[in-house]
Amino acid sequence: MRALVTALVATLSATPLFADIAWQTERMAPGSLMVMEDERGGVISHVARGVQQGFFRFDTYDGKGNVPVYIGSYYTNDRGEVVRSISADGKVTRFDPHRCARTVGACSYVIIHSDGFRETRKRVTQEIALGLAWKEWGLDGLVATGALELDELGAAKTGWRKDHQSGQKTRSRRLMMALR
Repeated sequence: MRALVTALVATLSATPLFADIAWQTERMAPGSLMVMEDERGGVISHVARGVQQGFFRFDTYDGKGNVPVYIGSYYTNDRGEVVRSISADGKVTRFDPHRCARTVGACSYVIIHSDGFRETRKRVTQEIALGLAWKEWGLDGLVATGALELDELGAAKTGWRKDHQSGQKTRSRRLMMALR
């Protein structure tokens, strides 16, 4: 019995324990707000609107102050995986089965653009000490890489993304989270 307990303790101590990388969107009641800023000072606000057709809806706004500009909406499942986005001009993009941003390991999905064009993507996501790191491939090879530091809800605190086609790297940080 002592050998079994010792083996169990050794196994558990050798296994890294990570938090779940899912974004607990159900904990963001309608009216909850998350504000993100990029390194150039651009601000995007994400406002929870509640459940619609079985998915969690978020509206996004660009800018600070009293006159933010609506830029679109996105819908997630209960793990924070984006399944659909709608631009301000009404163009719908679907992700089948979802964007794979919160799925550990290799995950493939299809982007169904508003014009009907179907684009297959593969994303590999791994858990890291403070959140997740990822790489994504598309039709022309490696598309982007990035990482996110996550809070206890799985929401982004800080992050970075490198676009491998343009070479541009963007950093972001959360300015505010207000839960209802």
